Amino acid sequence: MIKQKQIVAVLGAGNMGTAVAQVLADNGNEVRIWNWEGDHAPLKNIEKHCENKKYLPGVKLSKNIIPKKKIEEALNGAEVVFFVVPSGVMEHTISFAARSIKHNAVLVDISKGIEPQSLRLIPHIIIKHVRPELKKNVVTVSGPAIAGQMVTKQFTAMNIASKNKKAIKKVIDVFSNKYIKLVPTSDVVGVEVGGSFKNVYAIAVGMCDGMGYGLNTKAALLTKALEEIADLIGAMGGRKHTAYELAGLGDLVGTSLCPDSRNRTLGEYMGQGLTAKKALKKIKQTTEGIDAARCLLRLARKHKVDVPFAKMIGRCIETTGNPKNILHNYLLKGL
Repeated sequence: MIKQKQIVAVLGAGNMGTAVAQVLADNGNEVRIWNWEGDHAPLKNIEKHCENKKYLPGVKLSKNIIPKKKIEEALNGAEVVFFVVPSGVMEHTISFAARSIKHNAVLVDISKGIEPQSLRLIPHIIIKHVRPELKKNVVTVSGPAIAGQMVTKQFTAMNIASKNKKAIKKVIDVFSNKYIKLVPTSDVVGVEVGGSFKNVYAIAVGMCDGMGYGLNTKAALLTKALEEIADLIGAMGGRKHTAYELAGLGDLVGTSLCPDSRNRTLGEYMGQGLTAKKALKKIKQTTEGIDAARCLLRLARKHKVDVPFAKMIGRCIETTGNPKNILHNYLLKGL
């Protein structure tokens, strides 16, 4: 069946935002892409070269992707709006965007994450700022999705979560195809928590790479990570079983074992003896895991959930010494 062409907006032109735009354009939609913080370089590259040289170099992008420097122009007439900006700037972005969003548009959170000050989930931040008729149209998508693999049309499956089945259907119509599959669930909390905190545990798996540990060690740590994510989901009102679905186990494994994952790479540098601060300077891109670790620990205290593995990762992040000693001691005495 031929899908009806839609006008779709993608807010965020990093590697994932660009990949999402490419999938949407590949499906025949007209895609307007905008970037945050006045960084117009990716937009200029896309407009001139049909390529995002900074974030997805070497990938030829569809001519259906239309860069827009003004957010109002990106949102004008958009039936579906994808938010793919770092979680720390989501509130600023949605508060600025809300006035320009079409009254019946569906709003899709791809960013995931927790707002550091209030500890609110991203969908709740979106709901706070939009008009009343849009509050029911917020959807979240999360799962094992590496941007570089999506744009080369490698099969990717993710969870899509909302209480609104019509909103879910609309997103599936514009985004899914023969290589992108979206699996519906109503558990927004579980999908968001799994997607937010997989980055924290990926740091520890990356440290294993830096320290020369193999799959035996990583498998043990991933098992512990999954237990803690499930416990936190349950304590926050979600279904613990969601931790074992695409947005939980799937995303955790995908992020932790992917060579291109920035959080895993951060951990690898830390496993080689660098502090988190020095490791971040080497990556030079937004790496969500450090802020997510601090949020995870605060949420665990708030909901009285025991997370010894996450606490150990927090110590690795905050230390001014050699973080690999902390992981080594945890493996010997704490696991």
